[in-house]
Order: sequence, then structure tokens, then C-alpha cells
Amino acid sequence: MTDQIETDDNNTWWKAPRFLISTVLLALLIVLGIVLWLWPDGEEPTQAAPAPATTAEAVSGEESVCGLDATGGTTLTKAPEDVEWTALGAIYAPSSEEHGPGTVDESTGVRSCYSHTPEGALLSVANMLASSNDPQLLLDTTQALALDGPGKDINIGQIRQRIAENDASTTPVQIAGFRLLSYTGDKASVEVVAAADDGSEKTYITSSADMVWQDGDWRFVFRDNGDTGPVAGQVSDLNGYITWGPHDG
Repeated sequence: MTDQIETDDNNTWWKAPRFLISTVLLALLIVLGIVLWLWPDGEEPTQAAPAPATTAEAVSGEESVCGLDATGGTTLTKAPEDVEWTALGAIYAPSSEEHGPGTVDESTGVRSCYSHTPEGALLSVANMLASSNDPQLLLDTTQALALDGPGKDINIGQIRQRIAENDASTTPVQIAGFRLLSYTGDKASVEVVAAADDGSEKTYITSSADMVWQDGDWRFVFRDNGDTGPVAGQVSDLNGYITWGPHDG
């Protein structure tokens, strides 16, 4: 298990930061729109929890909207194979012929259609994270892949604020690892770690997302307060995570 995760009451990686971690980290968070949880002094951080039940209706047995026919179990103990990484500005996004994205919109750049597998769920979360580099791409992706609700409205409002402020990232932050928190076939909760390196110190930022399989793709389920999943924060290393990124496949 990793070292302590620092948290507060807001855990969406693409929201505007609310607390000062450090000068360097704050700059990284602003340009990426990543939020860290910070617990008040004296409180213990929570451990990763299974994704809670949501009001979203997952549709069982639907085929992938773009015809991906990969099958899989309910666990993910190693990184997906045959993954290619494409630069989206300062962040690399993963893709797999087997698990997606099977569709990249020519007009918006939205990367969608993932396999109905744990690997597909992971790739969907990783590509959403990579889209946070570009506020307009993030907005289009959120509108396309998130289920309607108060949490989606909160996130869209914050992304539009980033666009109005011309807040785009050029900071080199990359996906570094992951773990599958839960998977039941039609619901998944995935945690992804991003690494930021200012040249003197590497920082690991972790975030998670809850999803359901609906209309032939993985859809993000925002909680009513705008949170994306049960875990977010800063970790000291990748212990307990499966390493995965543009330099190791």
C-alpha cells in the first residue's frame, strides 16, 4: 500500500486547486486543474473504498458502440499490453487497438469507445486525465462521456472558468501508475497516478473515477458535490500501484 494520501473534501483532478501544497506543486495543479485532498491536522486519511452505489442505471450486456469485442475478468493485475502513447500537449494519452479508444472525433478530439473490460475502464480514465491538459478538450470529453447530474454541472462550470481564464497546461506531467479499486462488469472504479517532475523533485498525484457501462461505452459518474471517485491526493511513491506510463508500455 502506498504511503499516506493527503485529502480534503474535493477530489476531482481537473478542478481548480483550493489549497497551497507548495509553490511548484501549486503551479502544476493550476495548469492541470488537479485537486488534492488535505486532511485537517490530527485526522487520519481514509483508505481507498469500493465505488458506492449510484443512481445511474448500467445497461448490462451491451456491445461496444464501435465494435470492440475484447473480453476480460474482474481484476487487473498488470498493465495493458500493446499500448501506444500519443502526446496531447504536455501529457501522453494511451490507446490500444483491443481496448480503445476506438473513436477519436475529428472535430473535437474527444477520445471515446472503450472495451467492456477492466482494461477499457482504465484507458477511459487515463484518457480523461490526459484531456485535462486542454480545457476545451476536457469540456468536450466531459460533455460526451459523463452522465447528467449535479456533479457534472459543477465540473462543466469549473472547466468553462478555466477556458475563460485561458488556463492551458504546458507542464510535463505523465501517467505513472494505476490500480483497479473495484469492478463488477457494469460498474468500475479506477485510480490513476500522475507524476510531475520540476527537475529537482518528483511529485505523485493520485485521482480516481467511478464509471458505469452504458450505451456501449464507459460513462463517468460524478457525485453530487462534483467528486469523481473515492480517492485523491498526493502519495510519496508508487508502492501498491501497477507502474504504467509512456516510457514503460
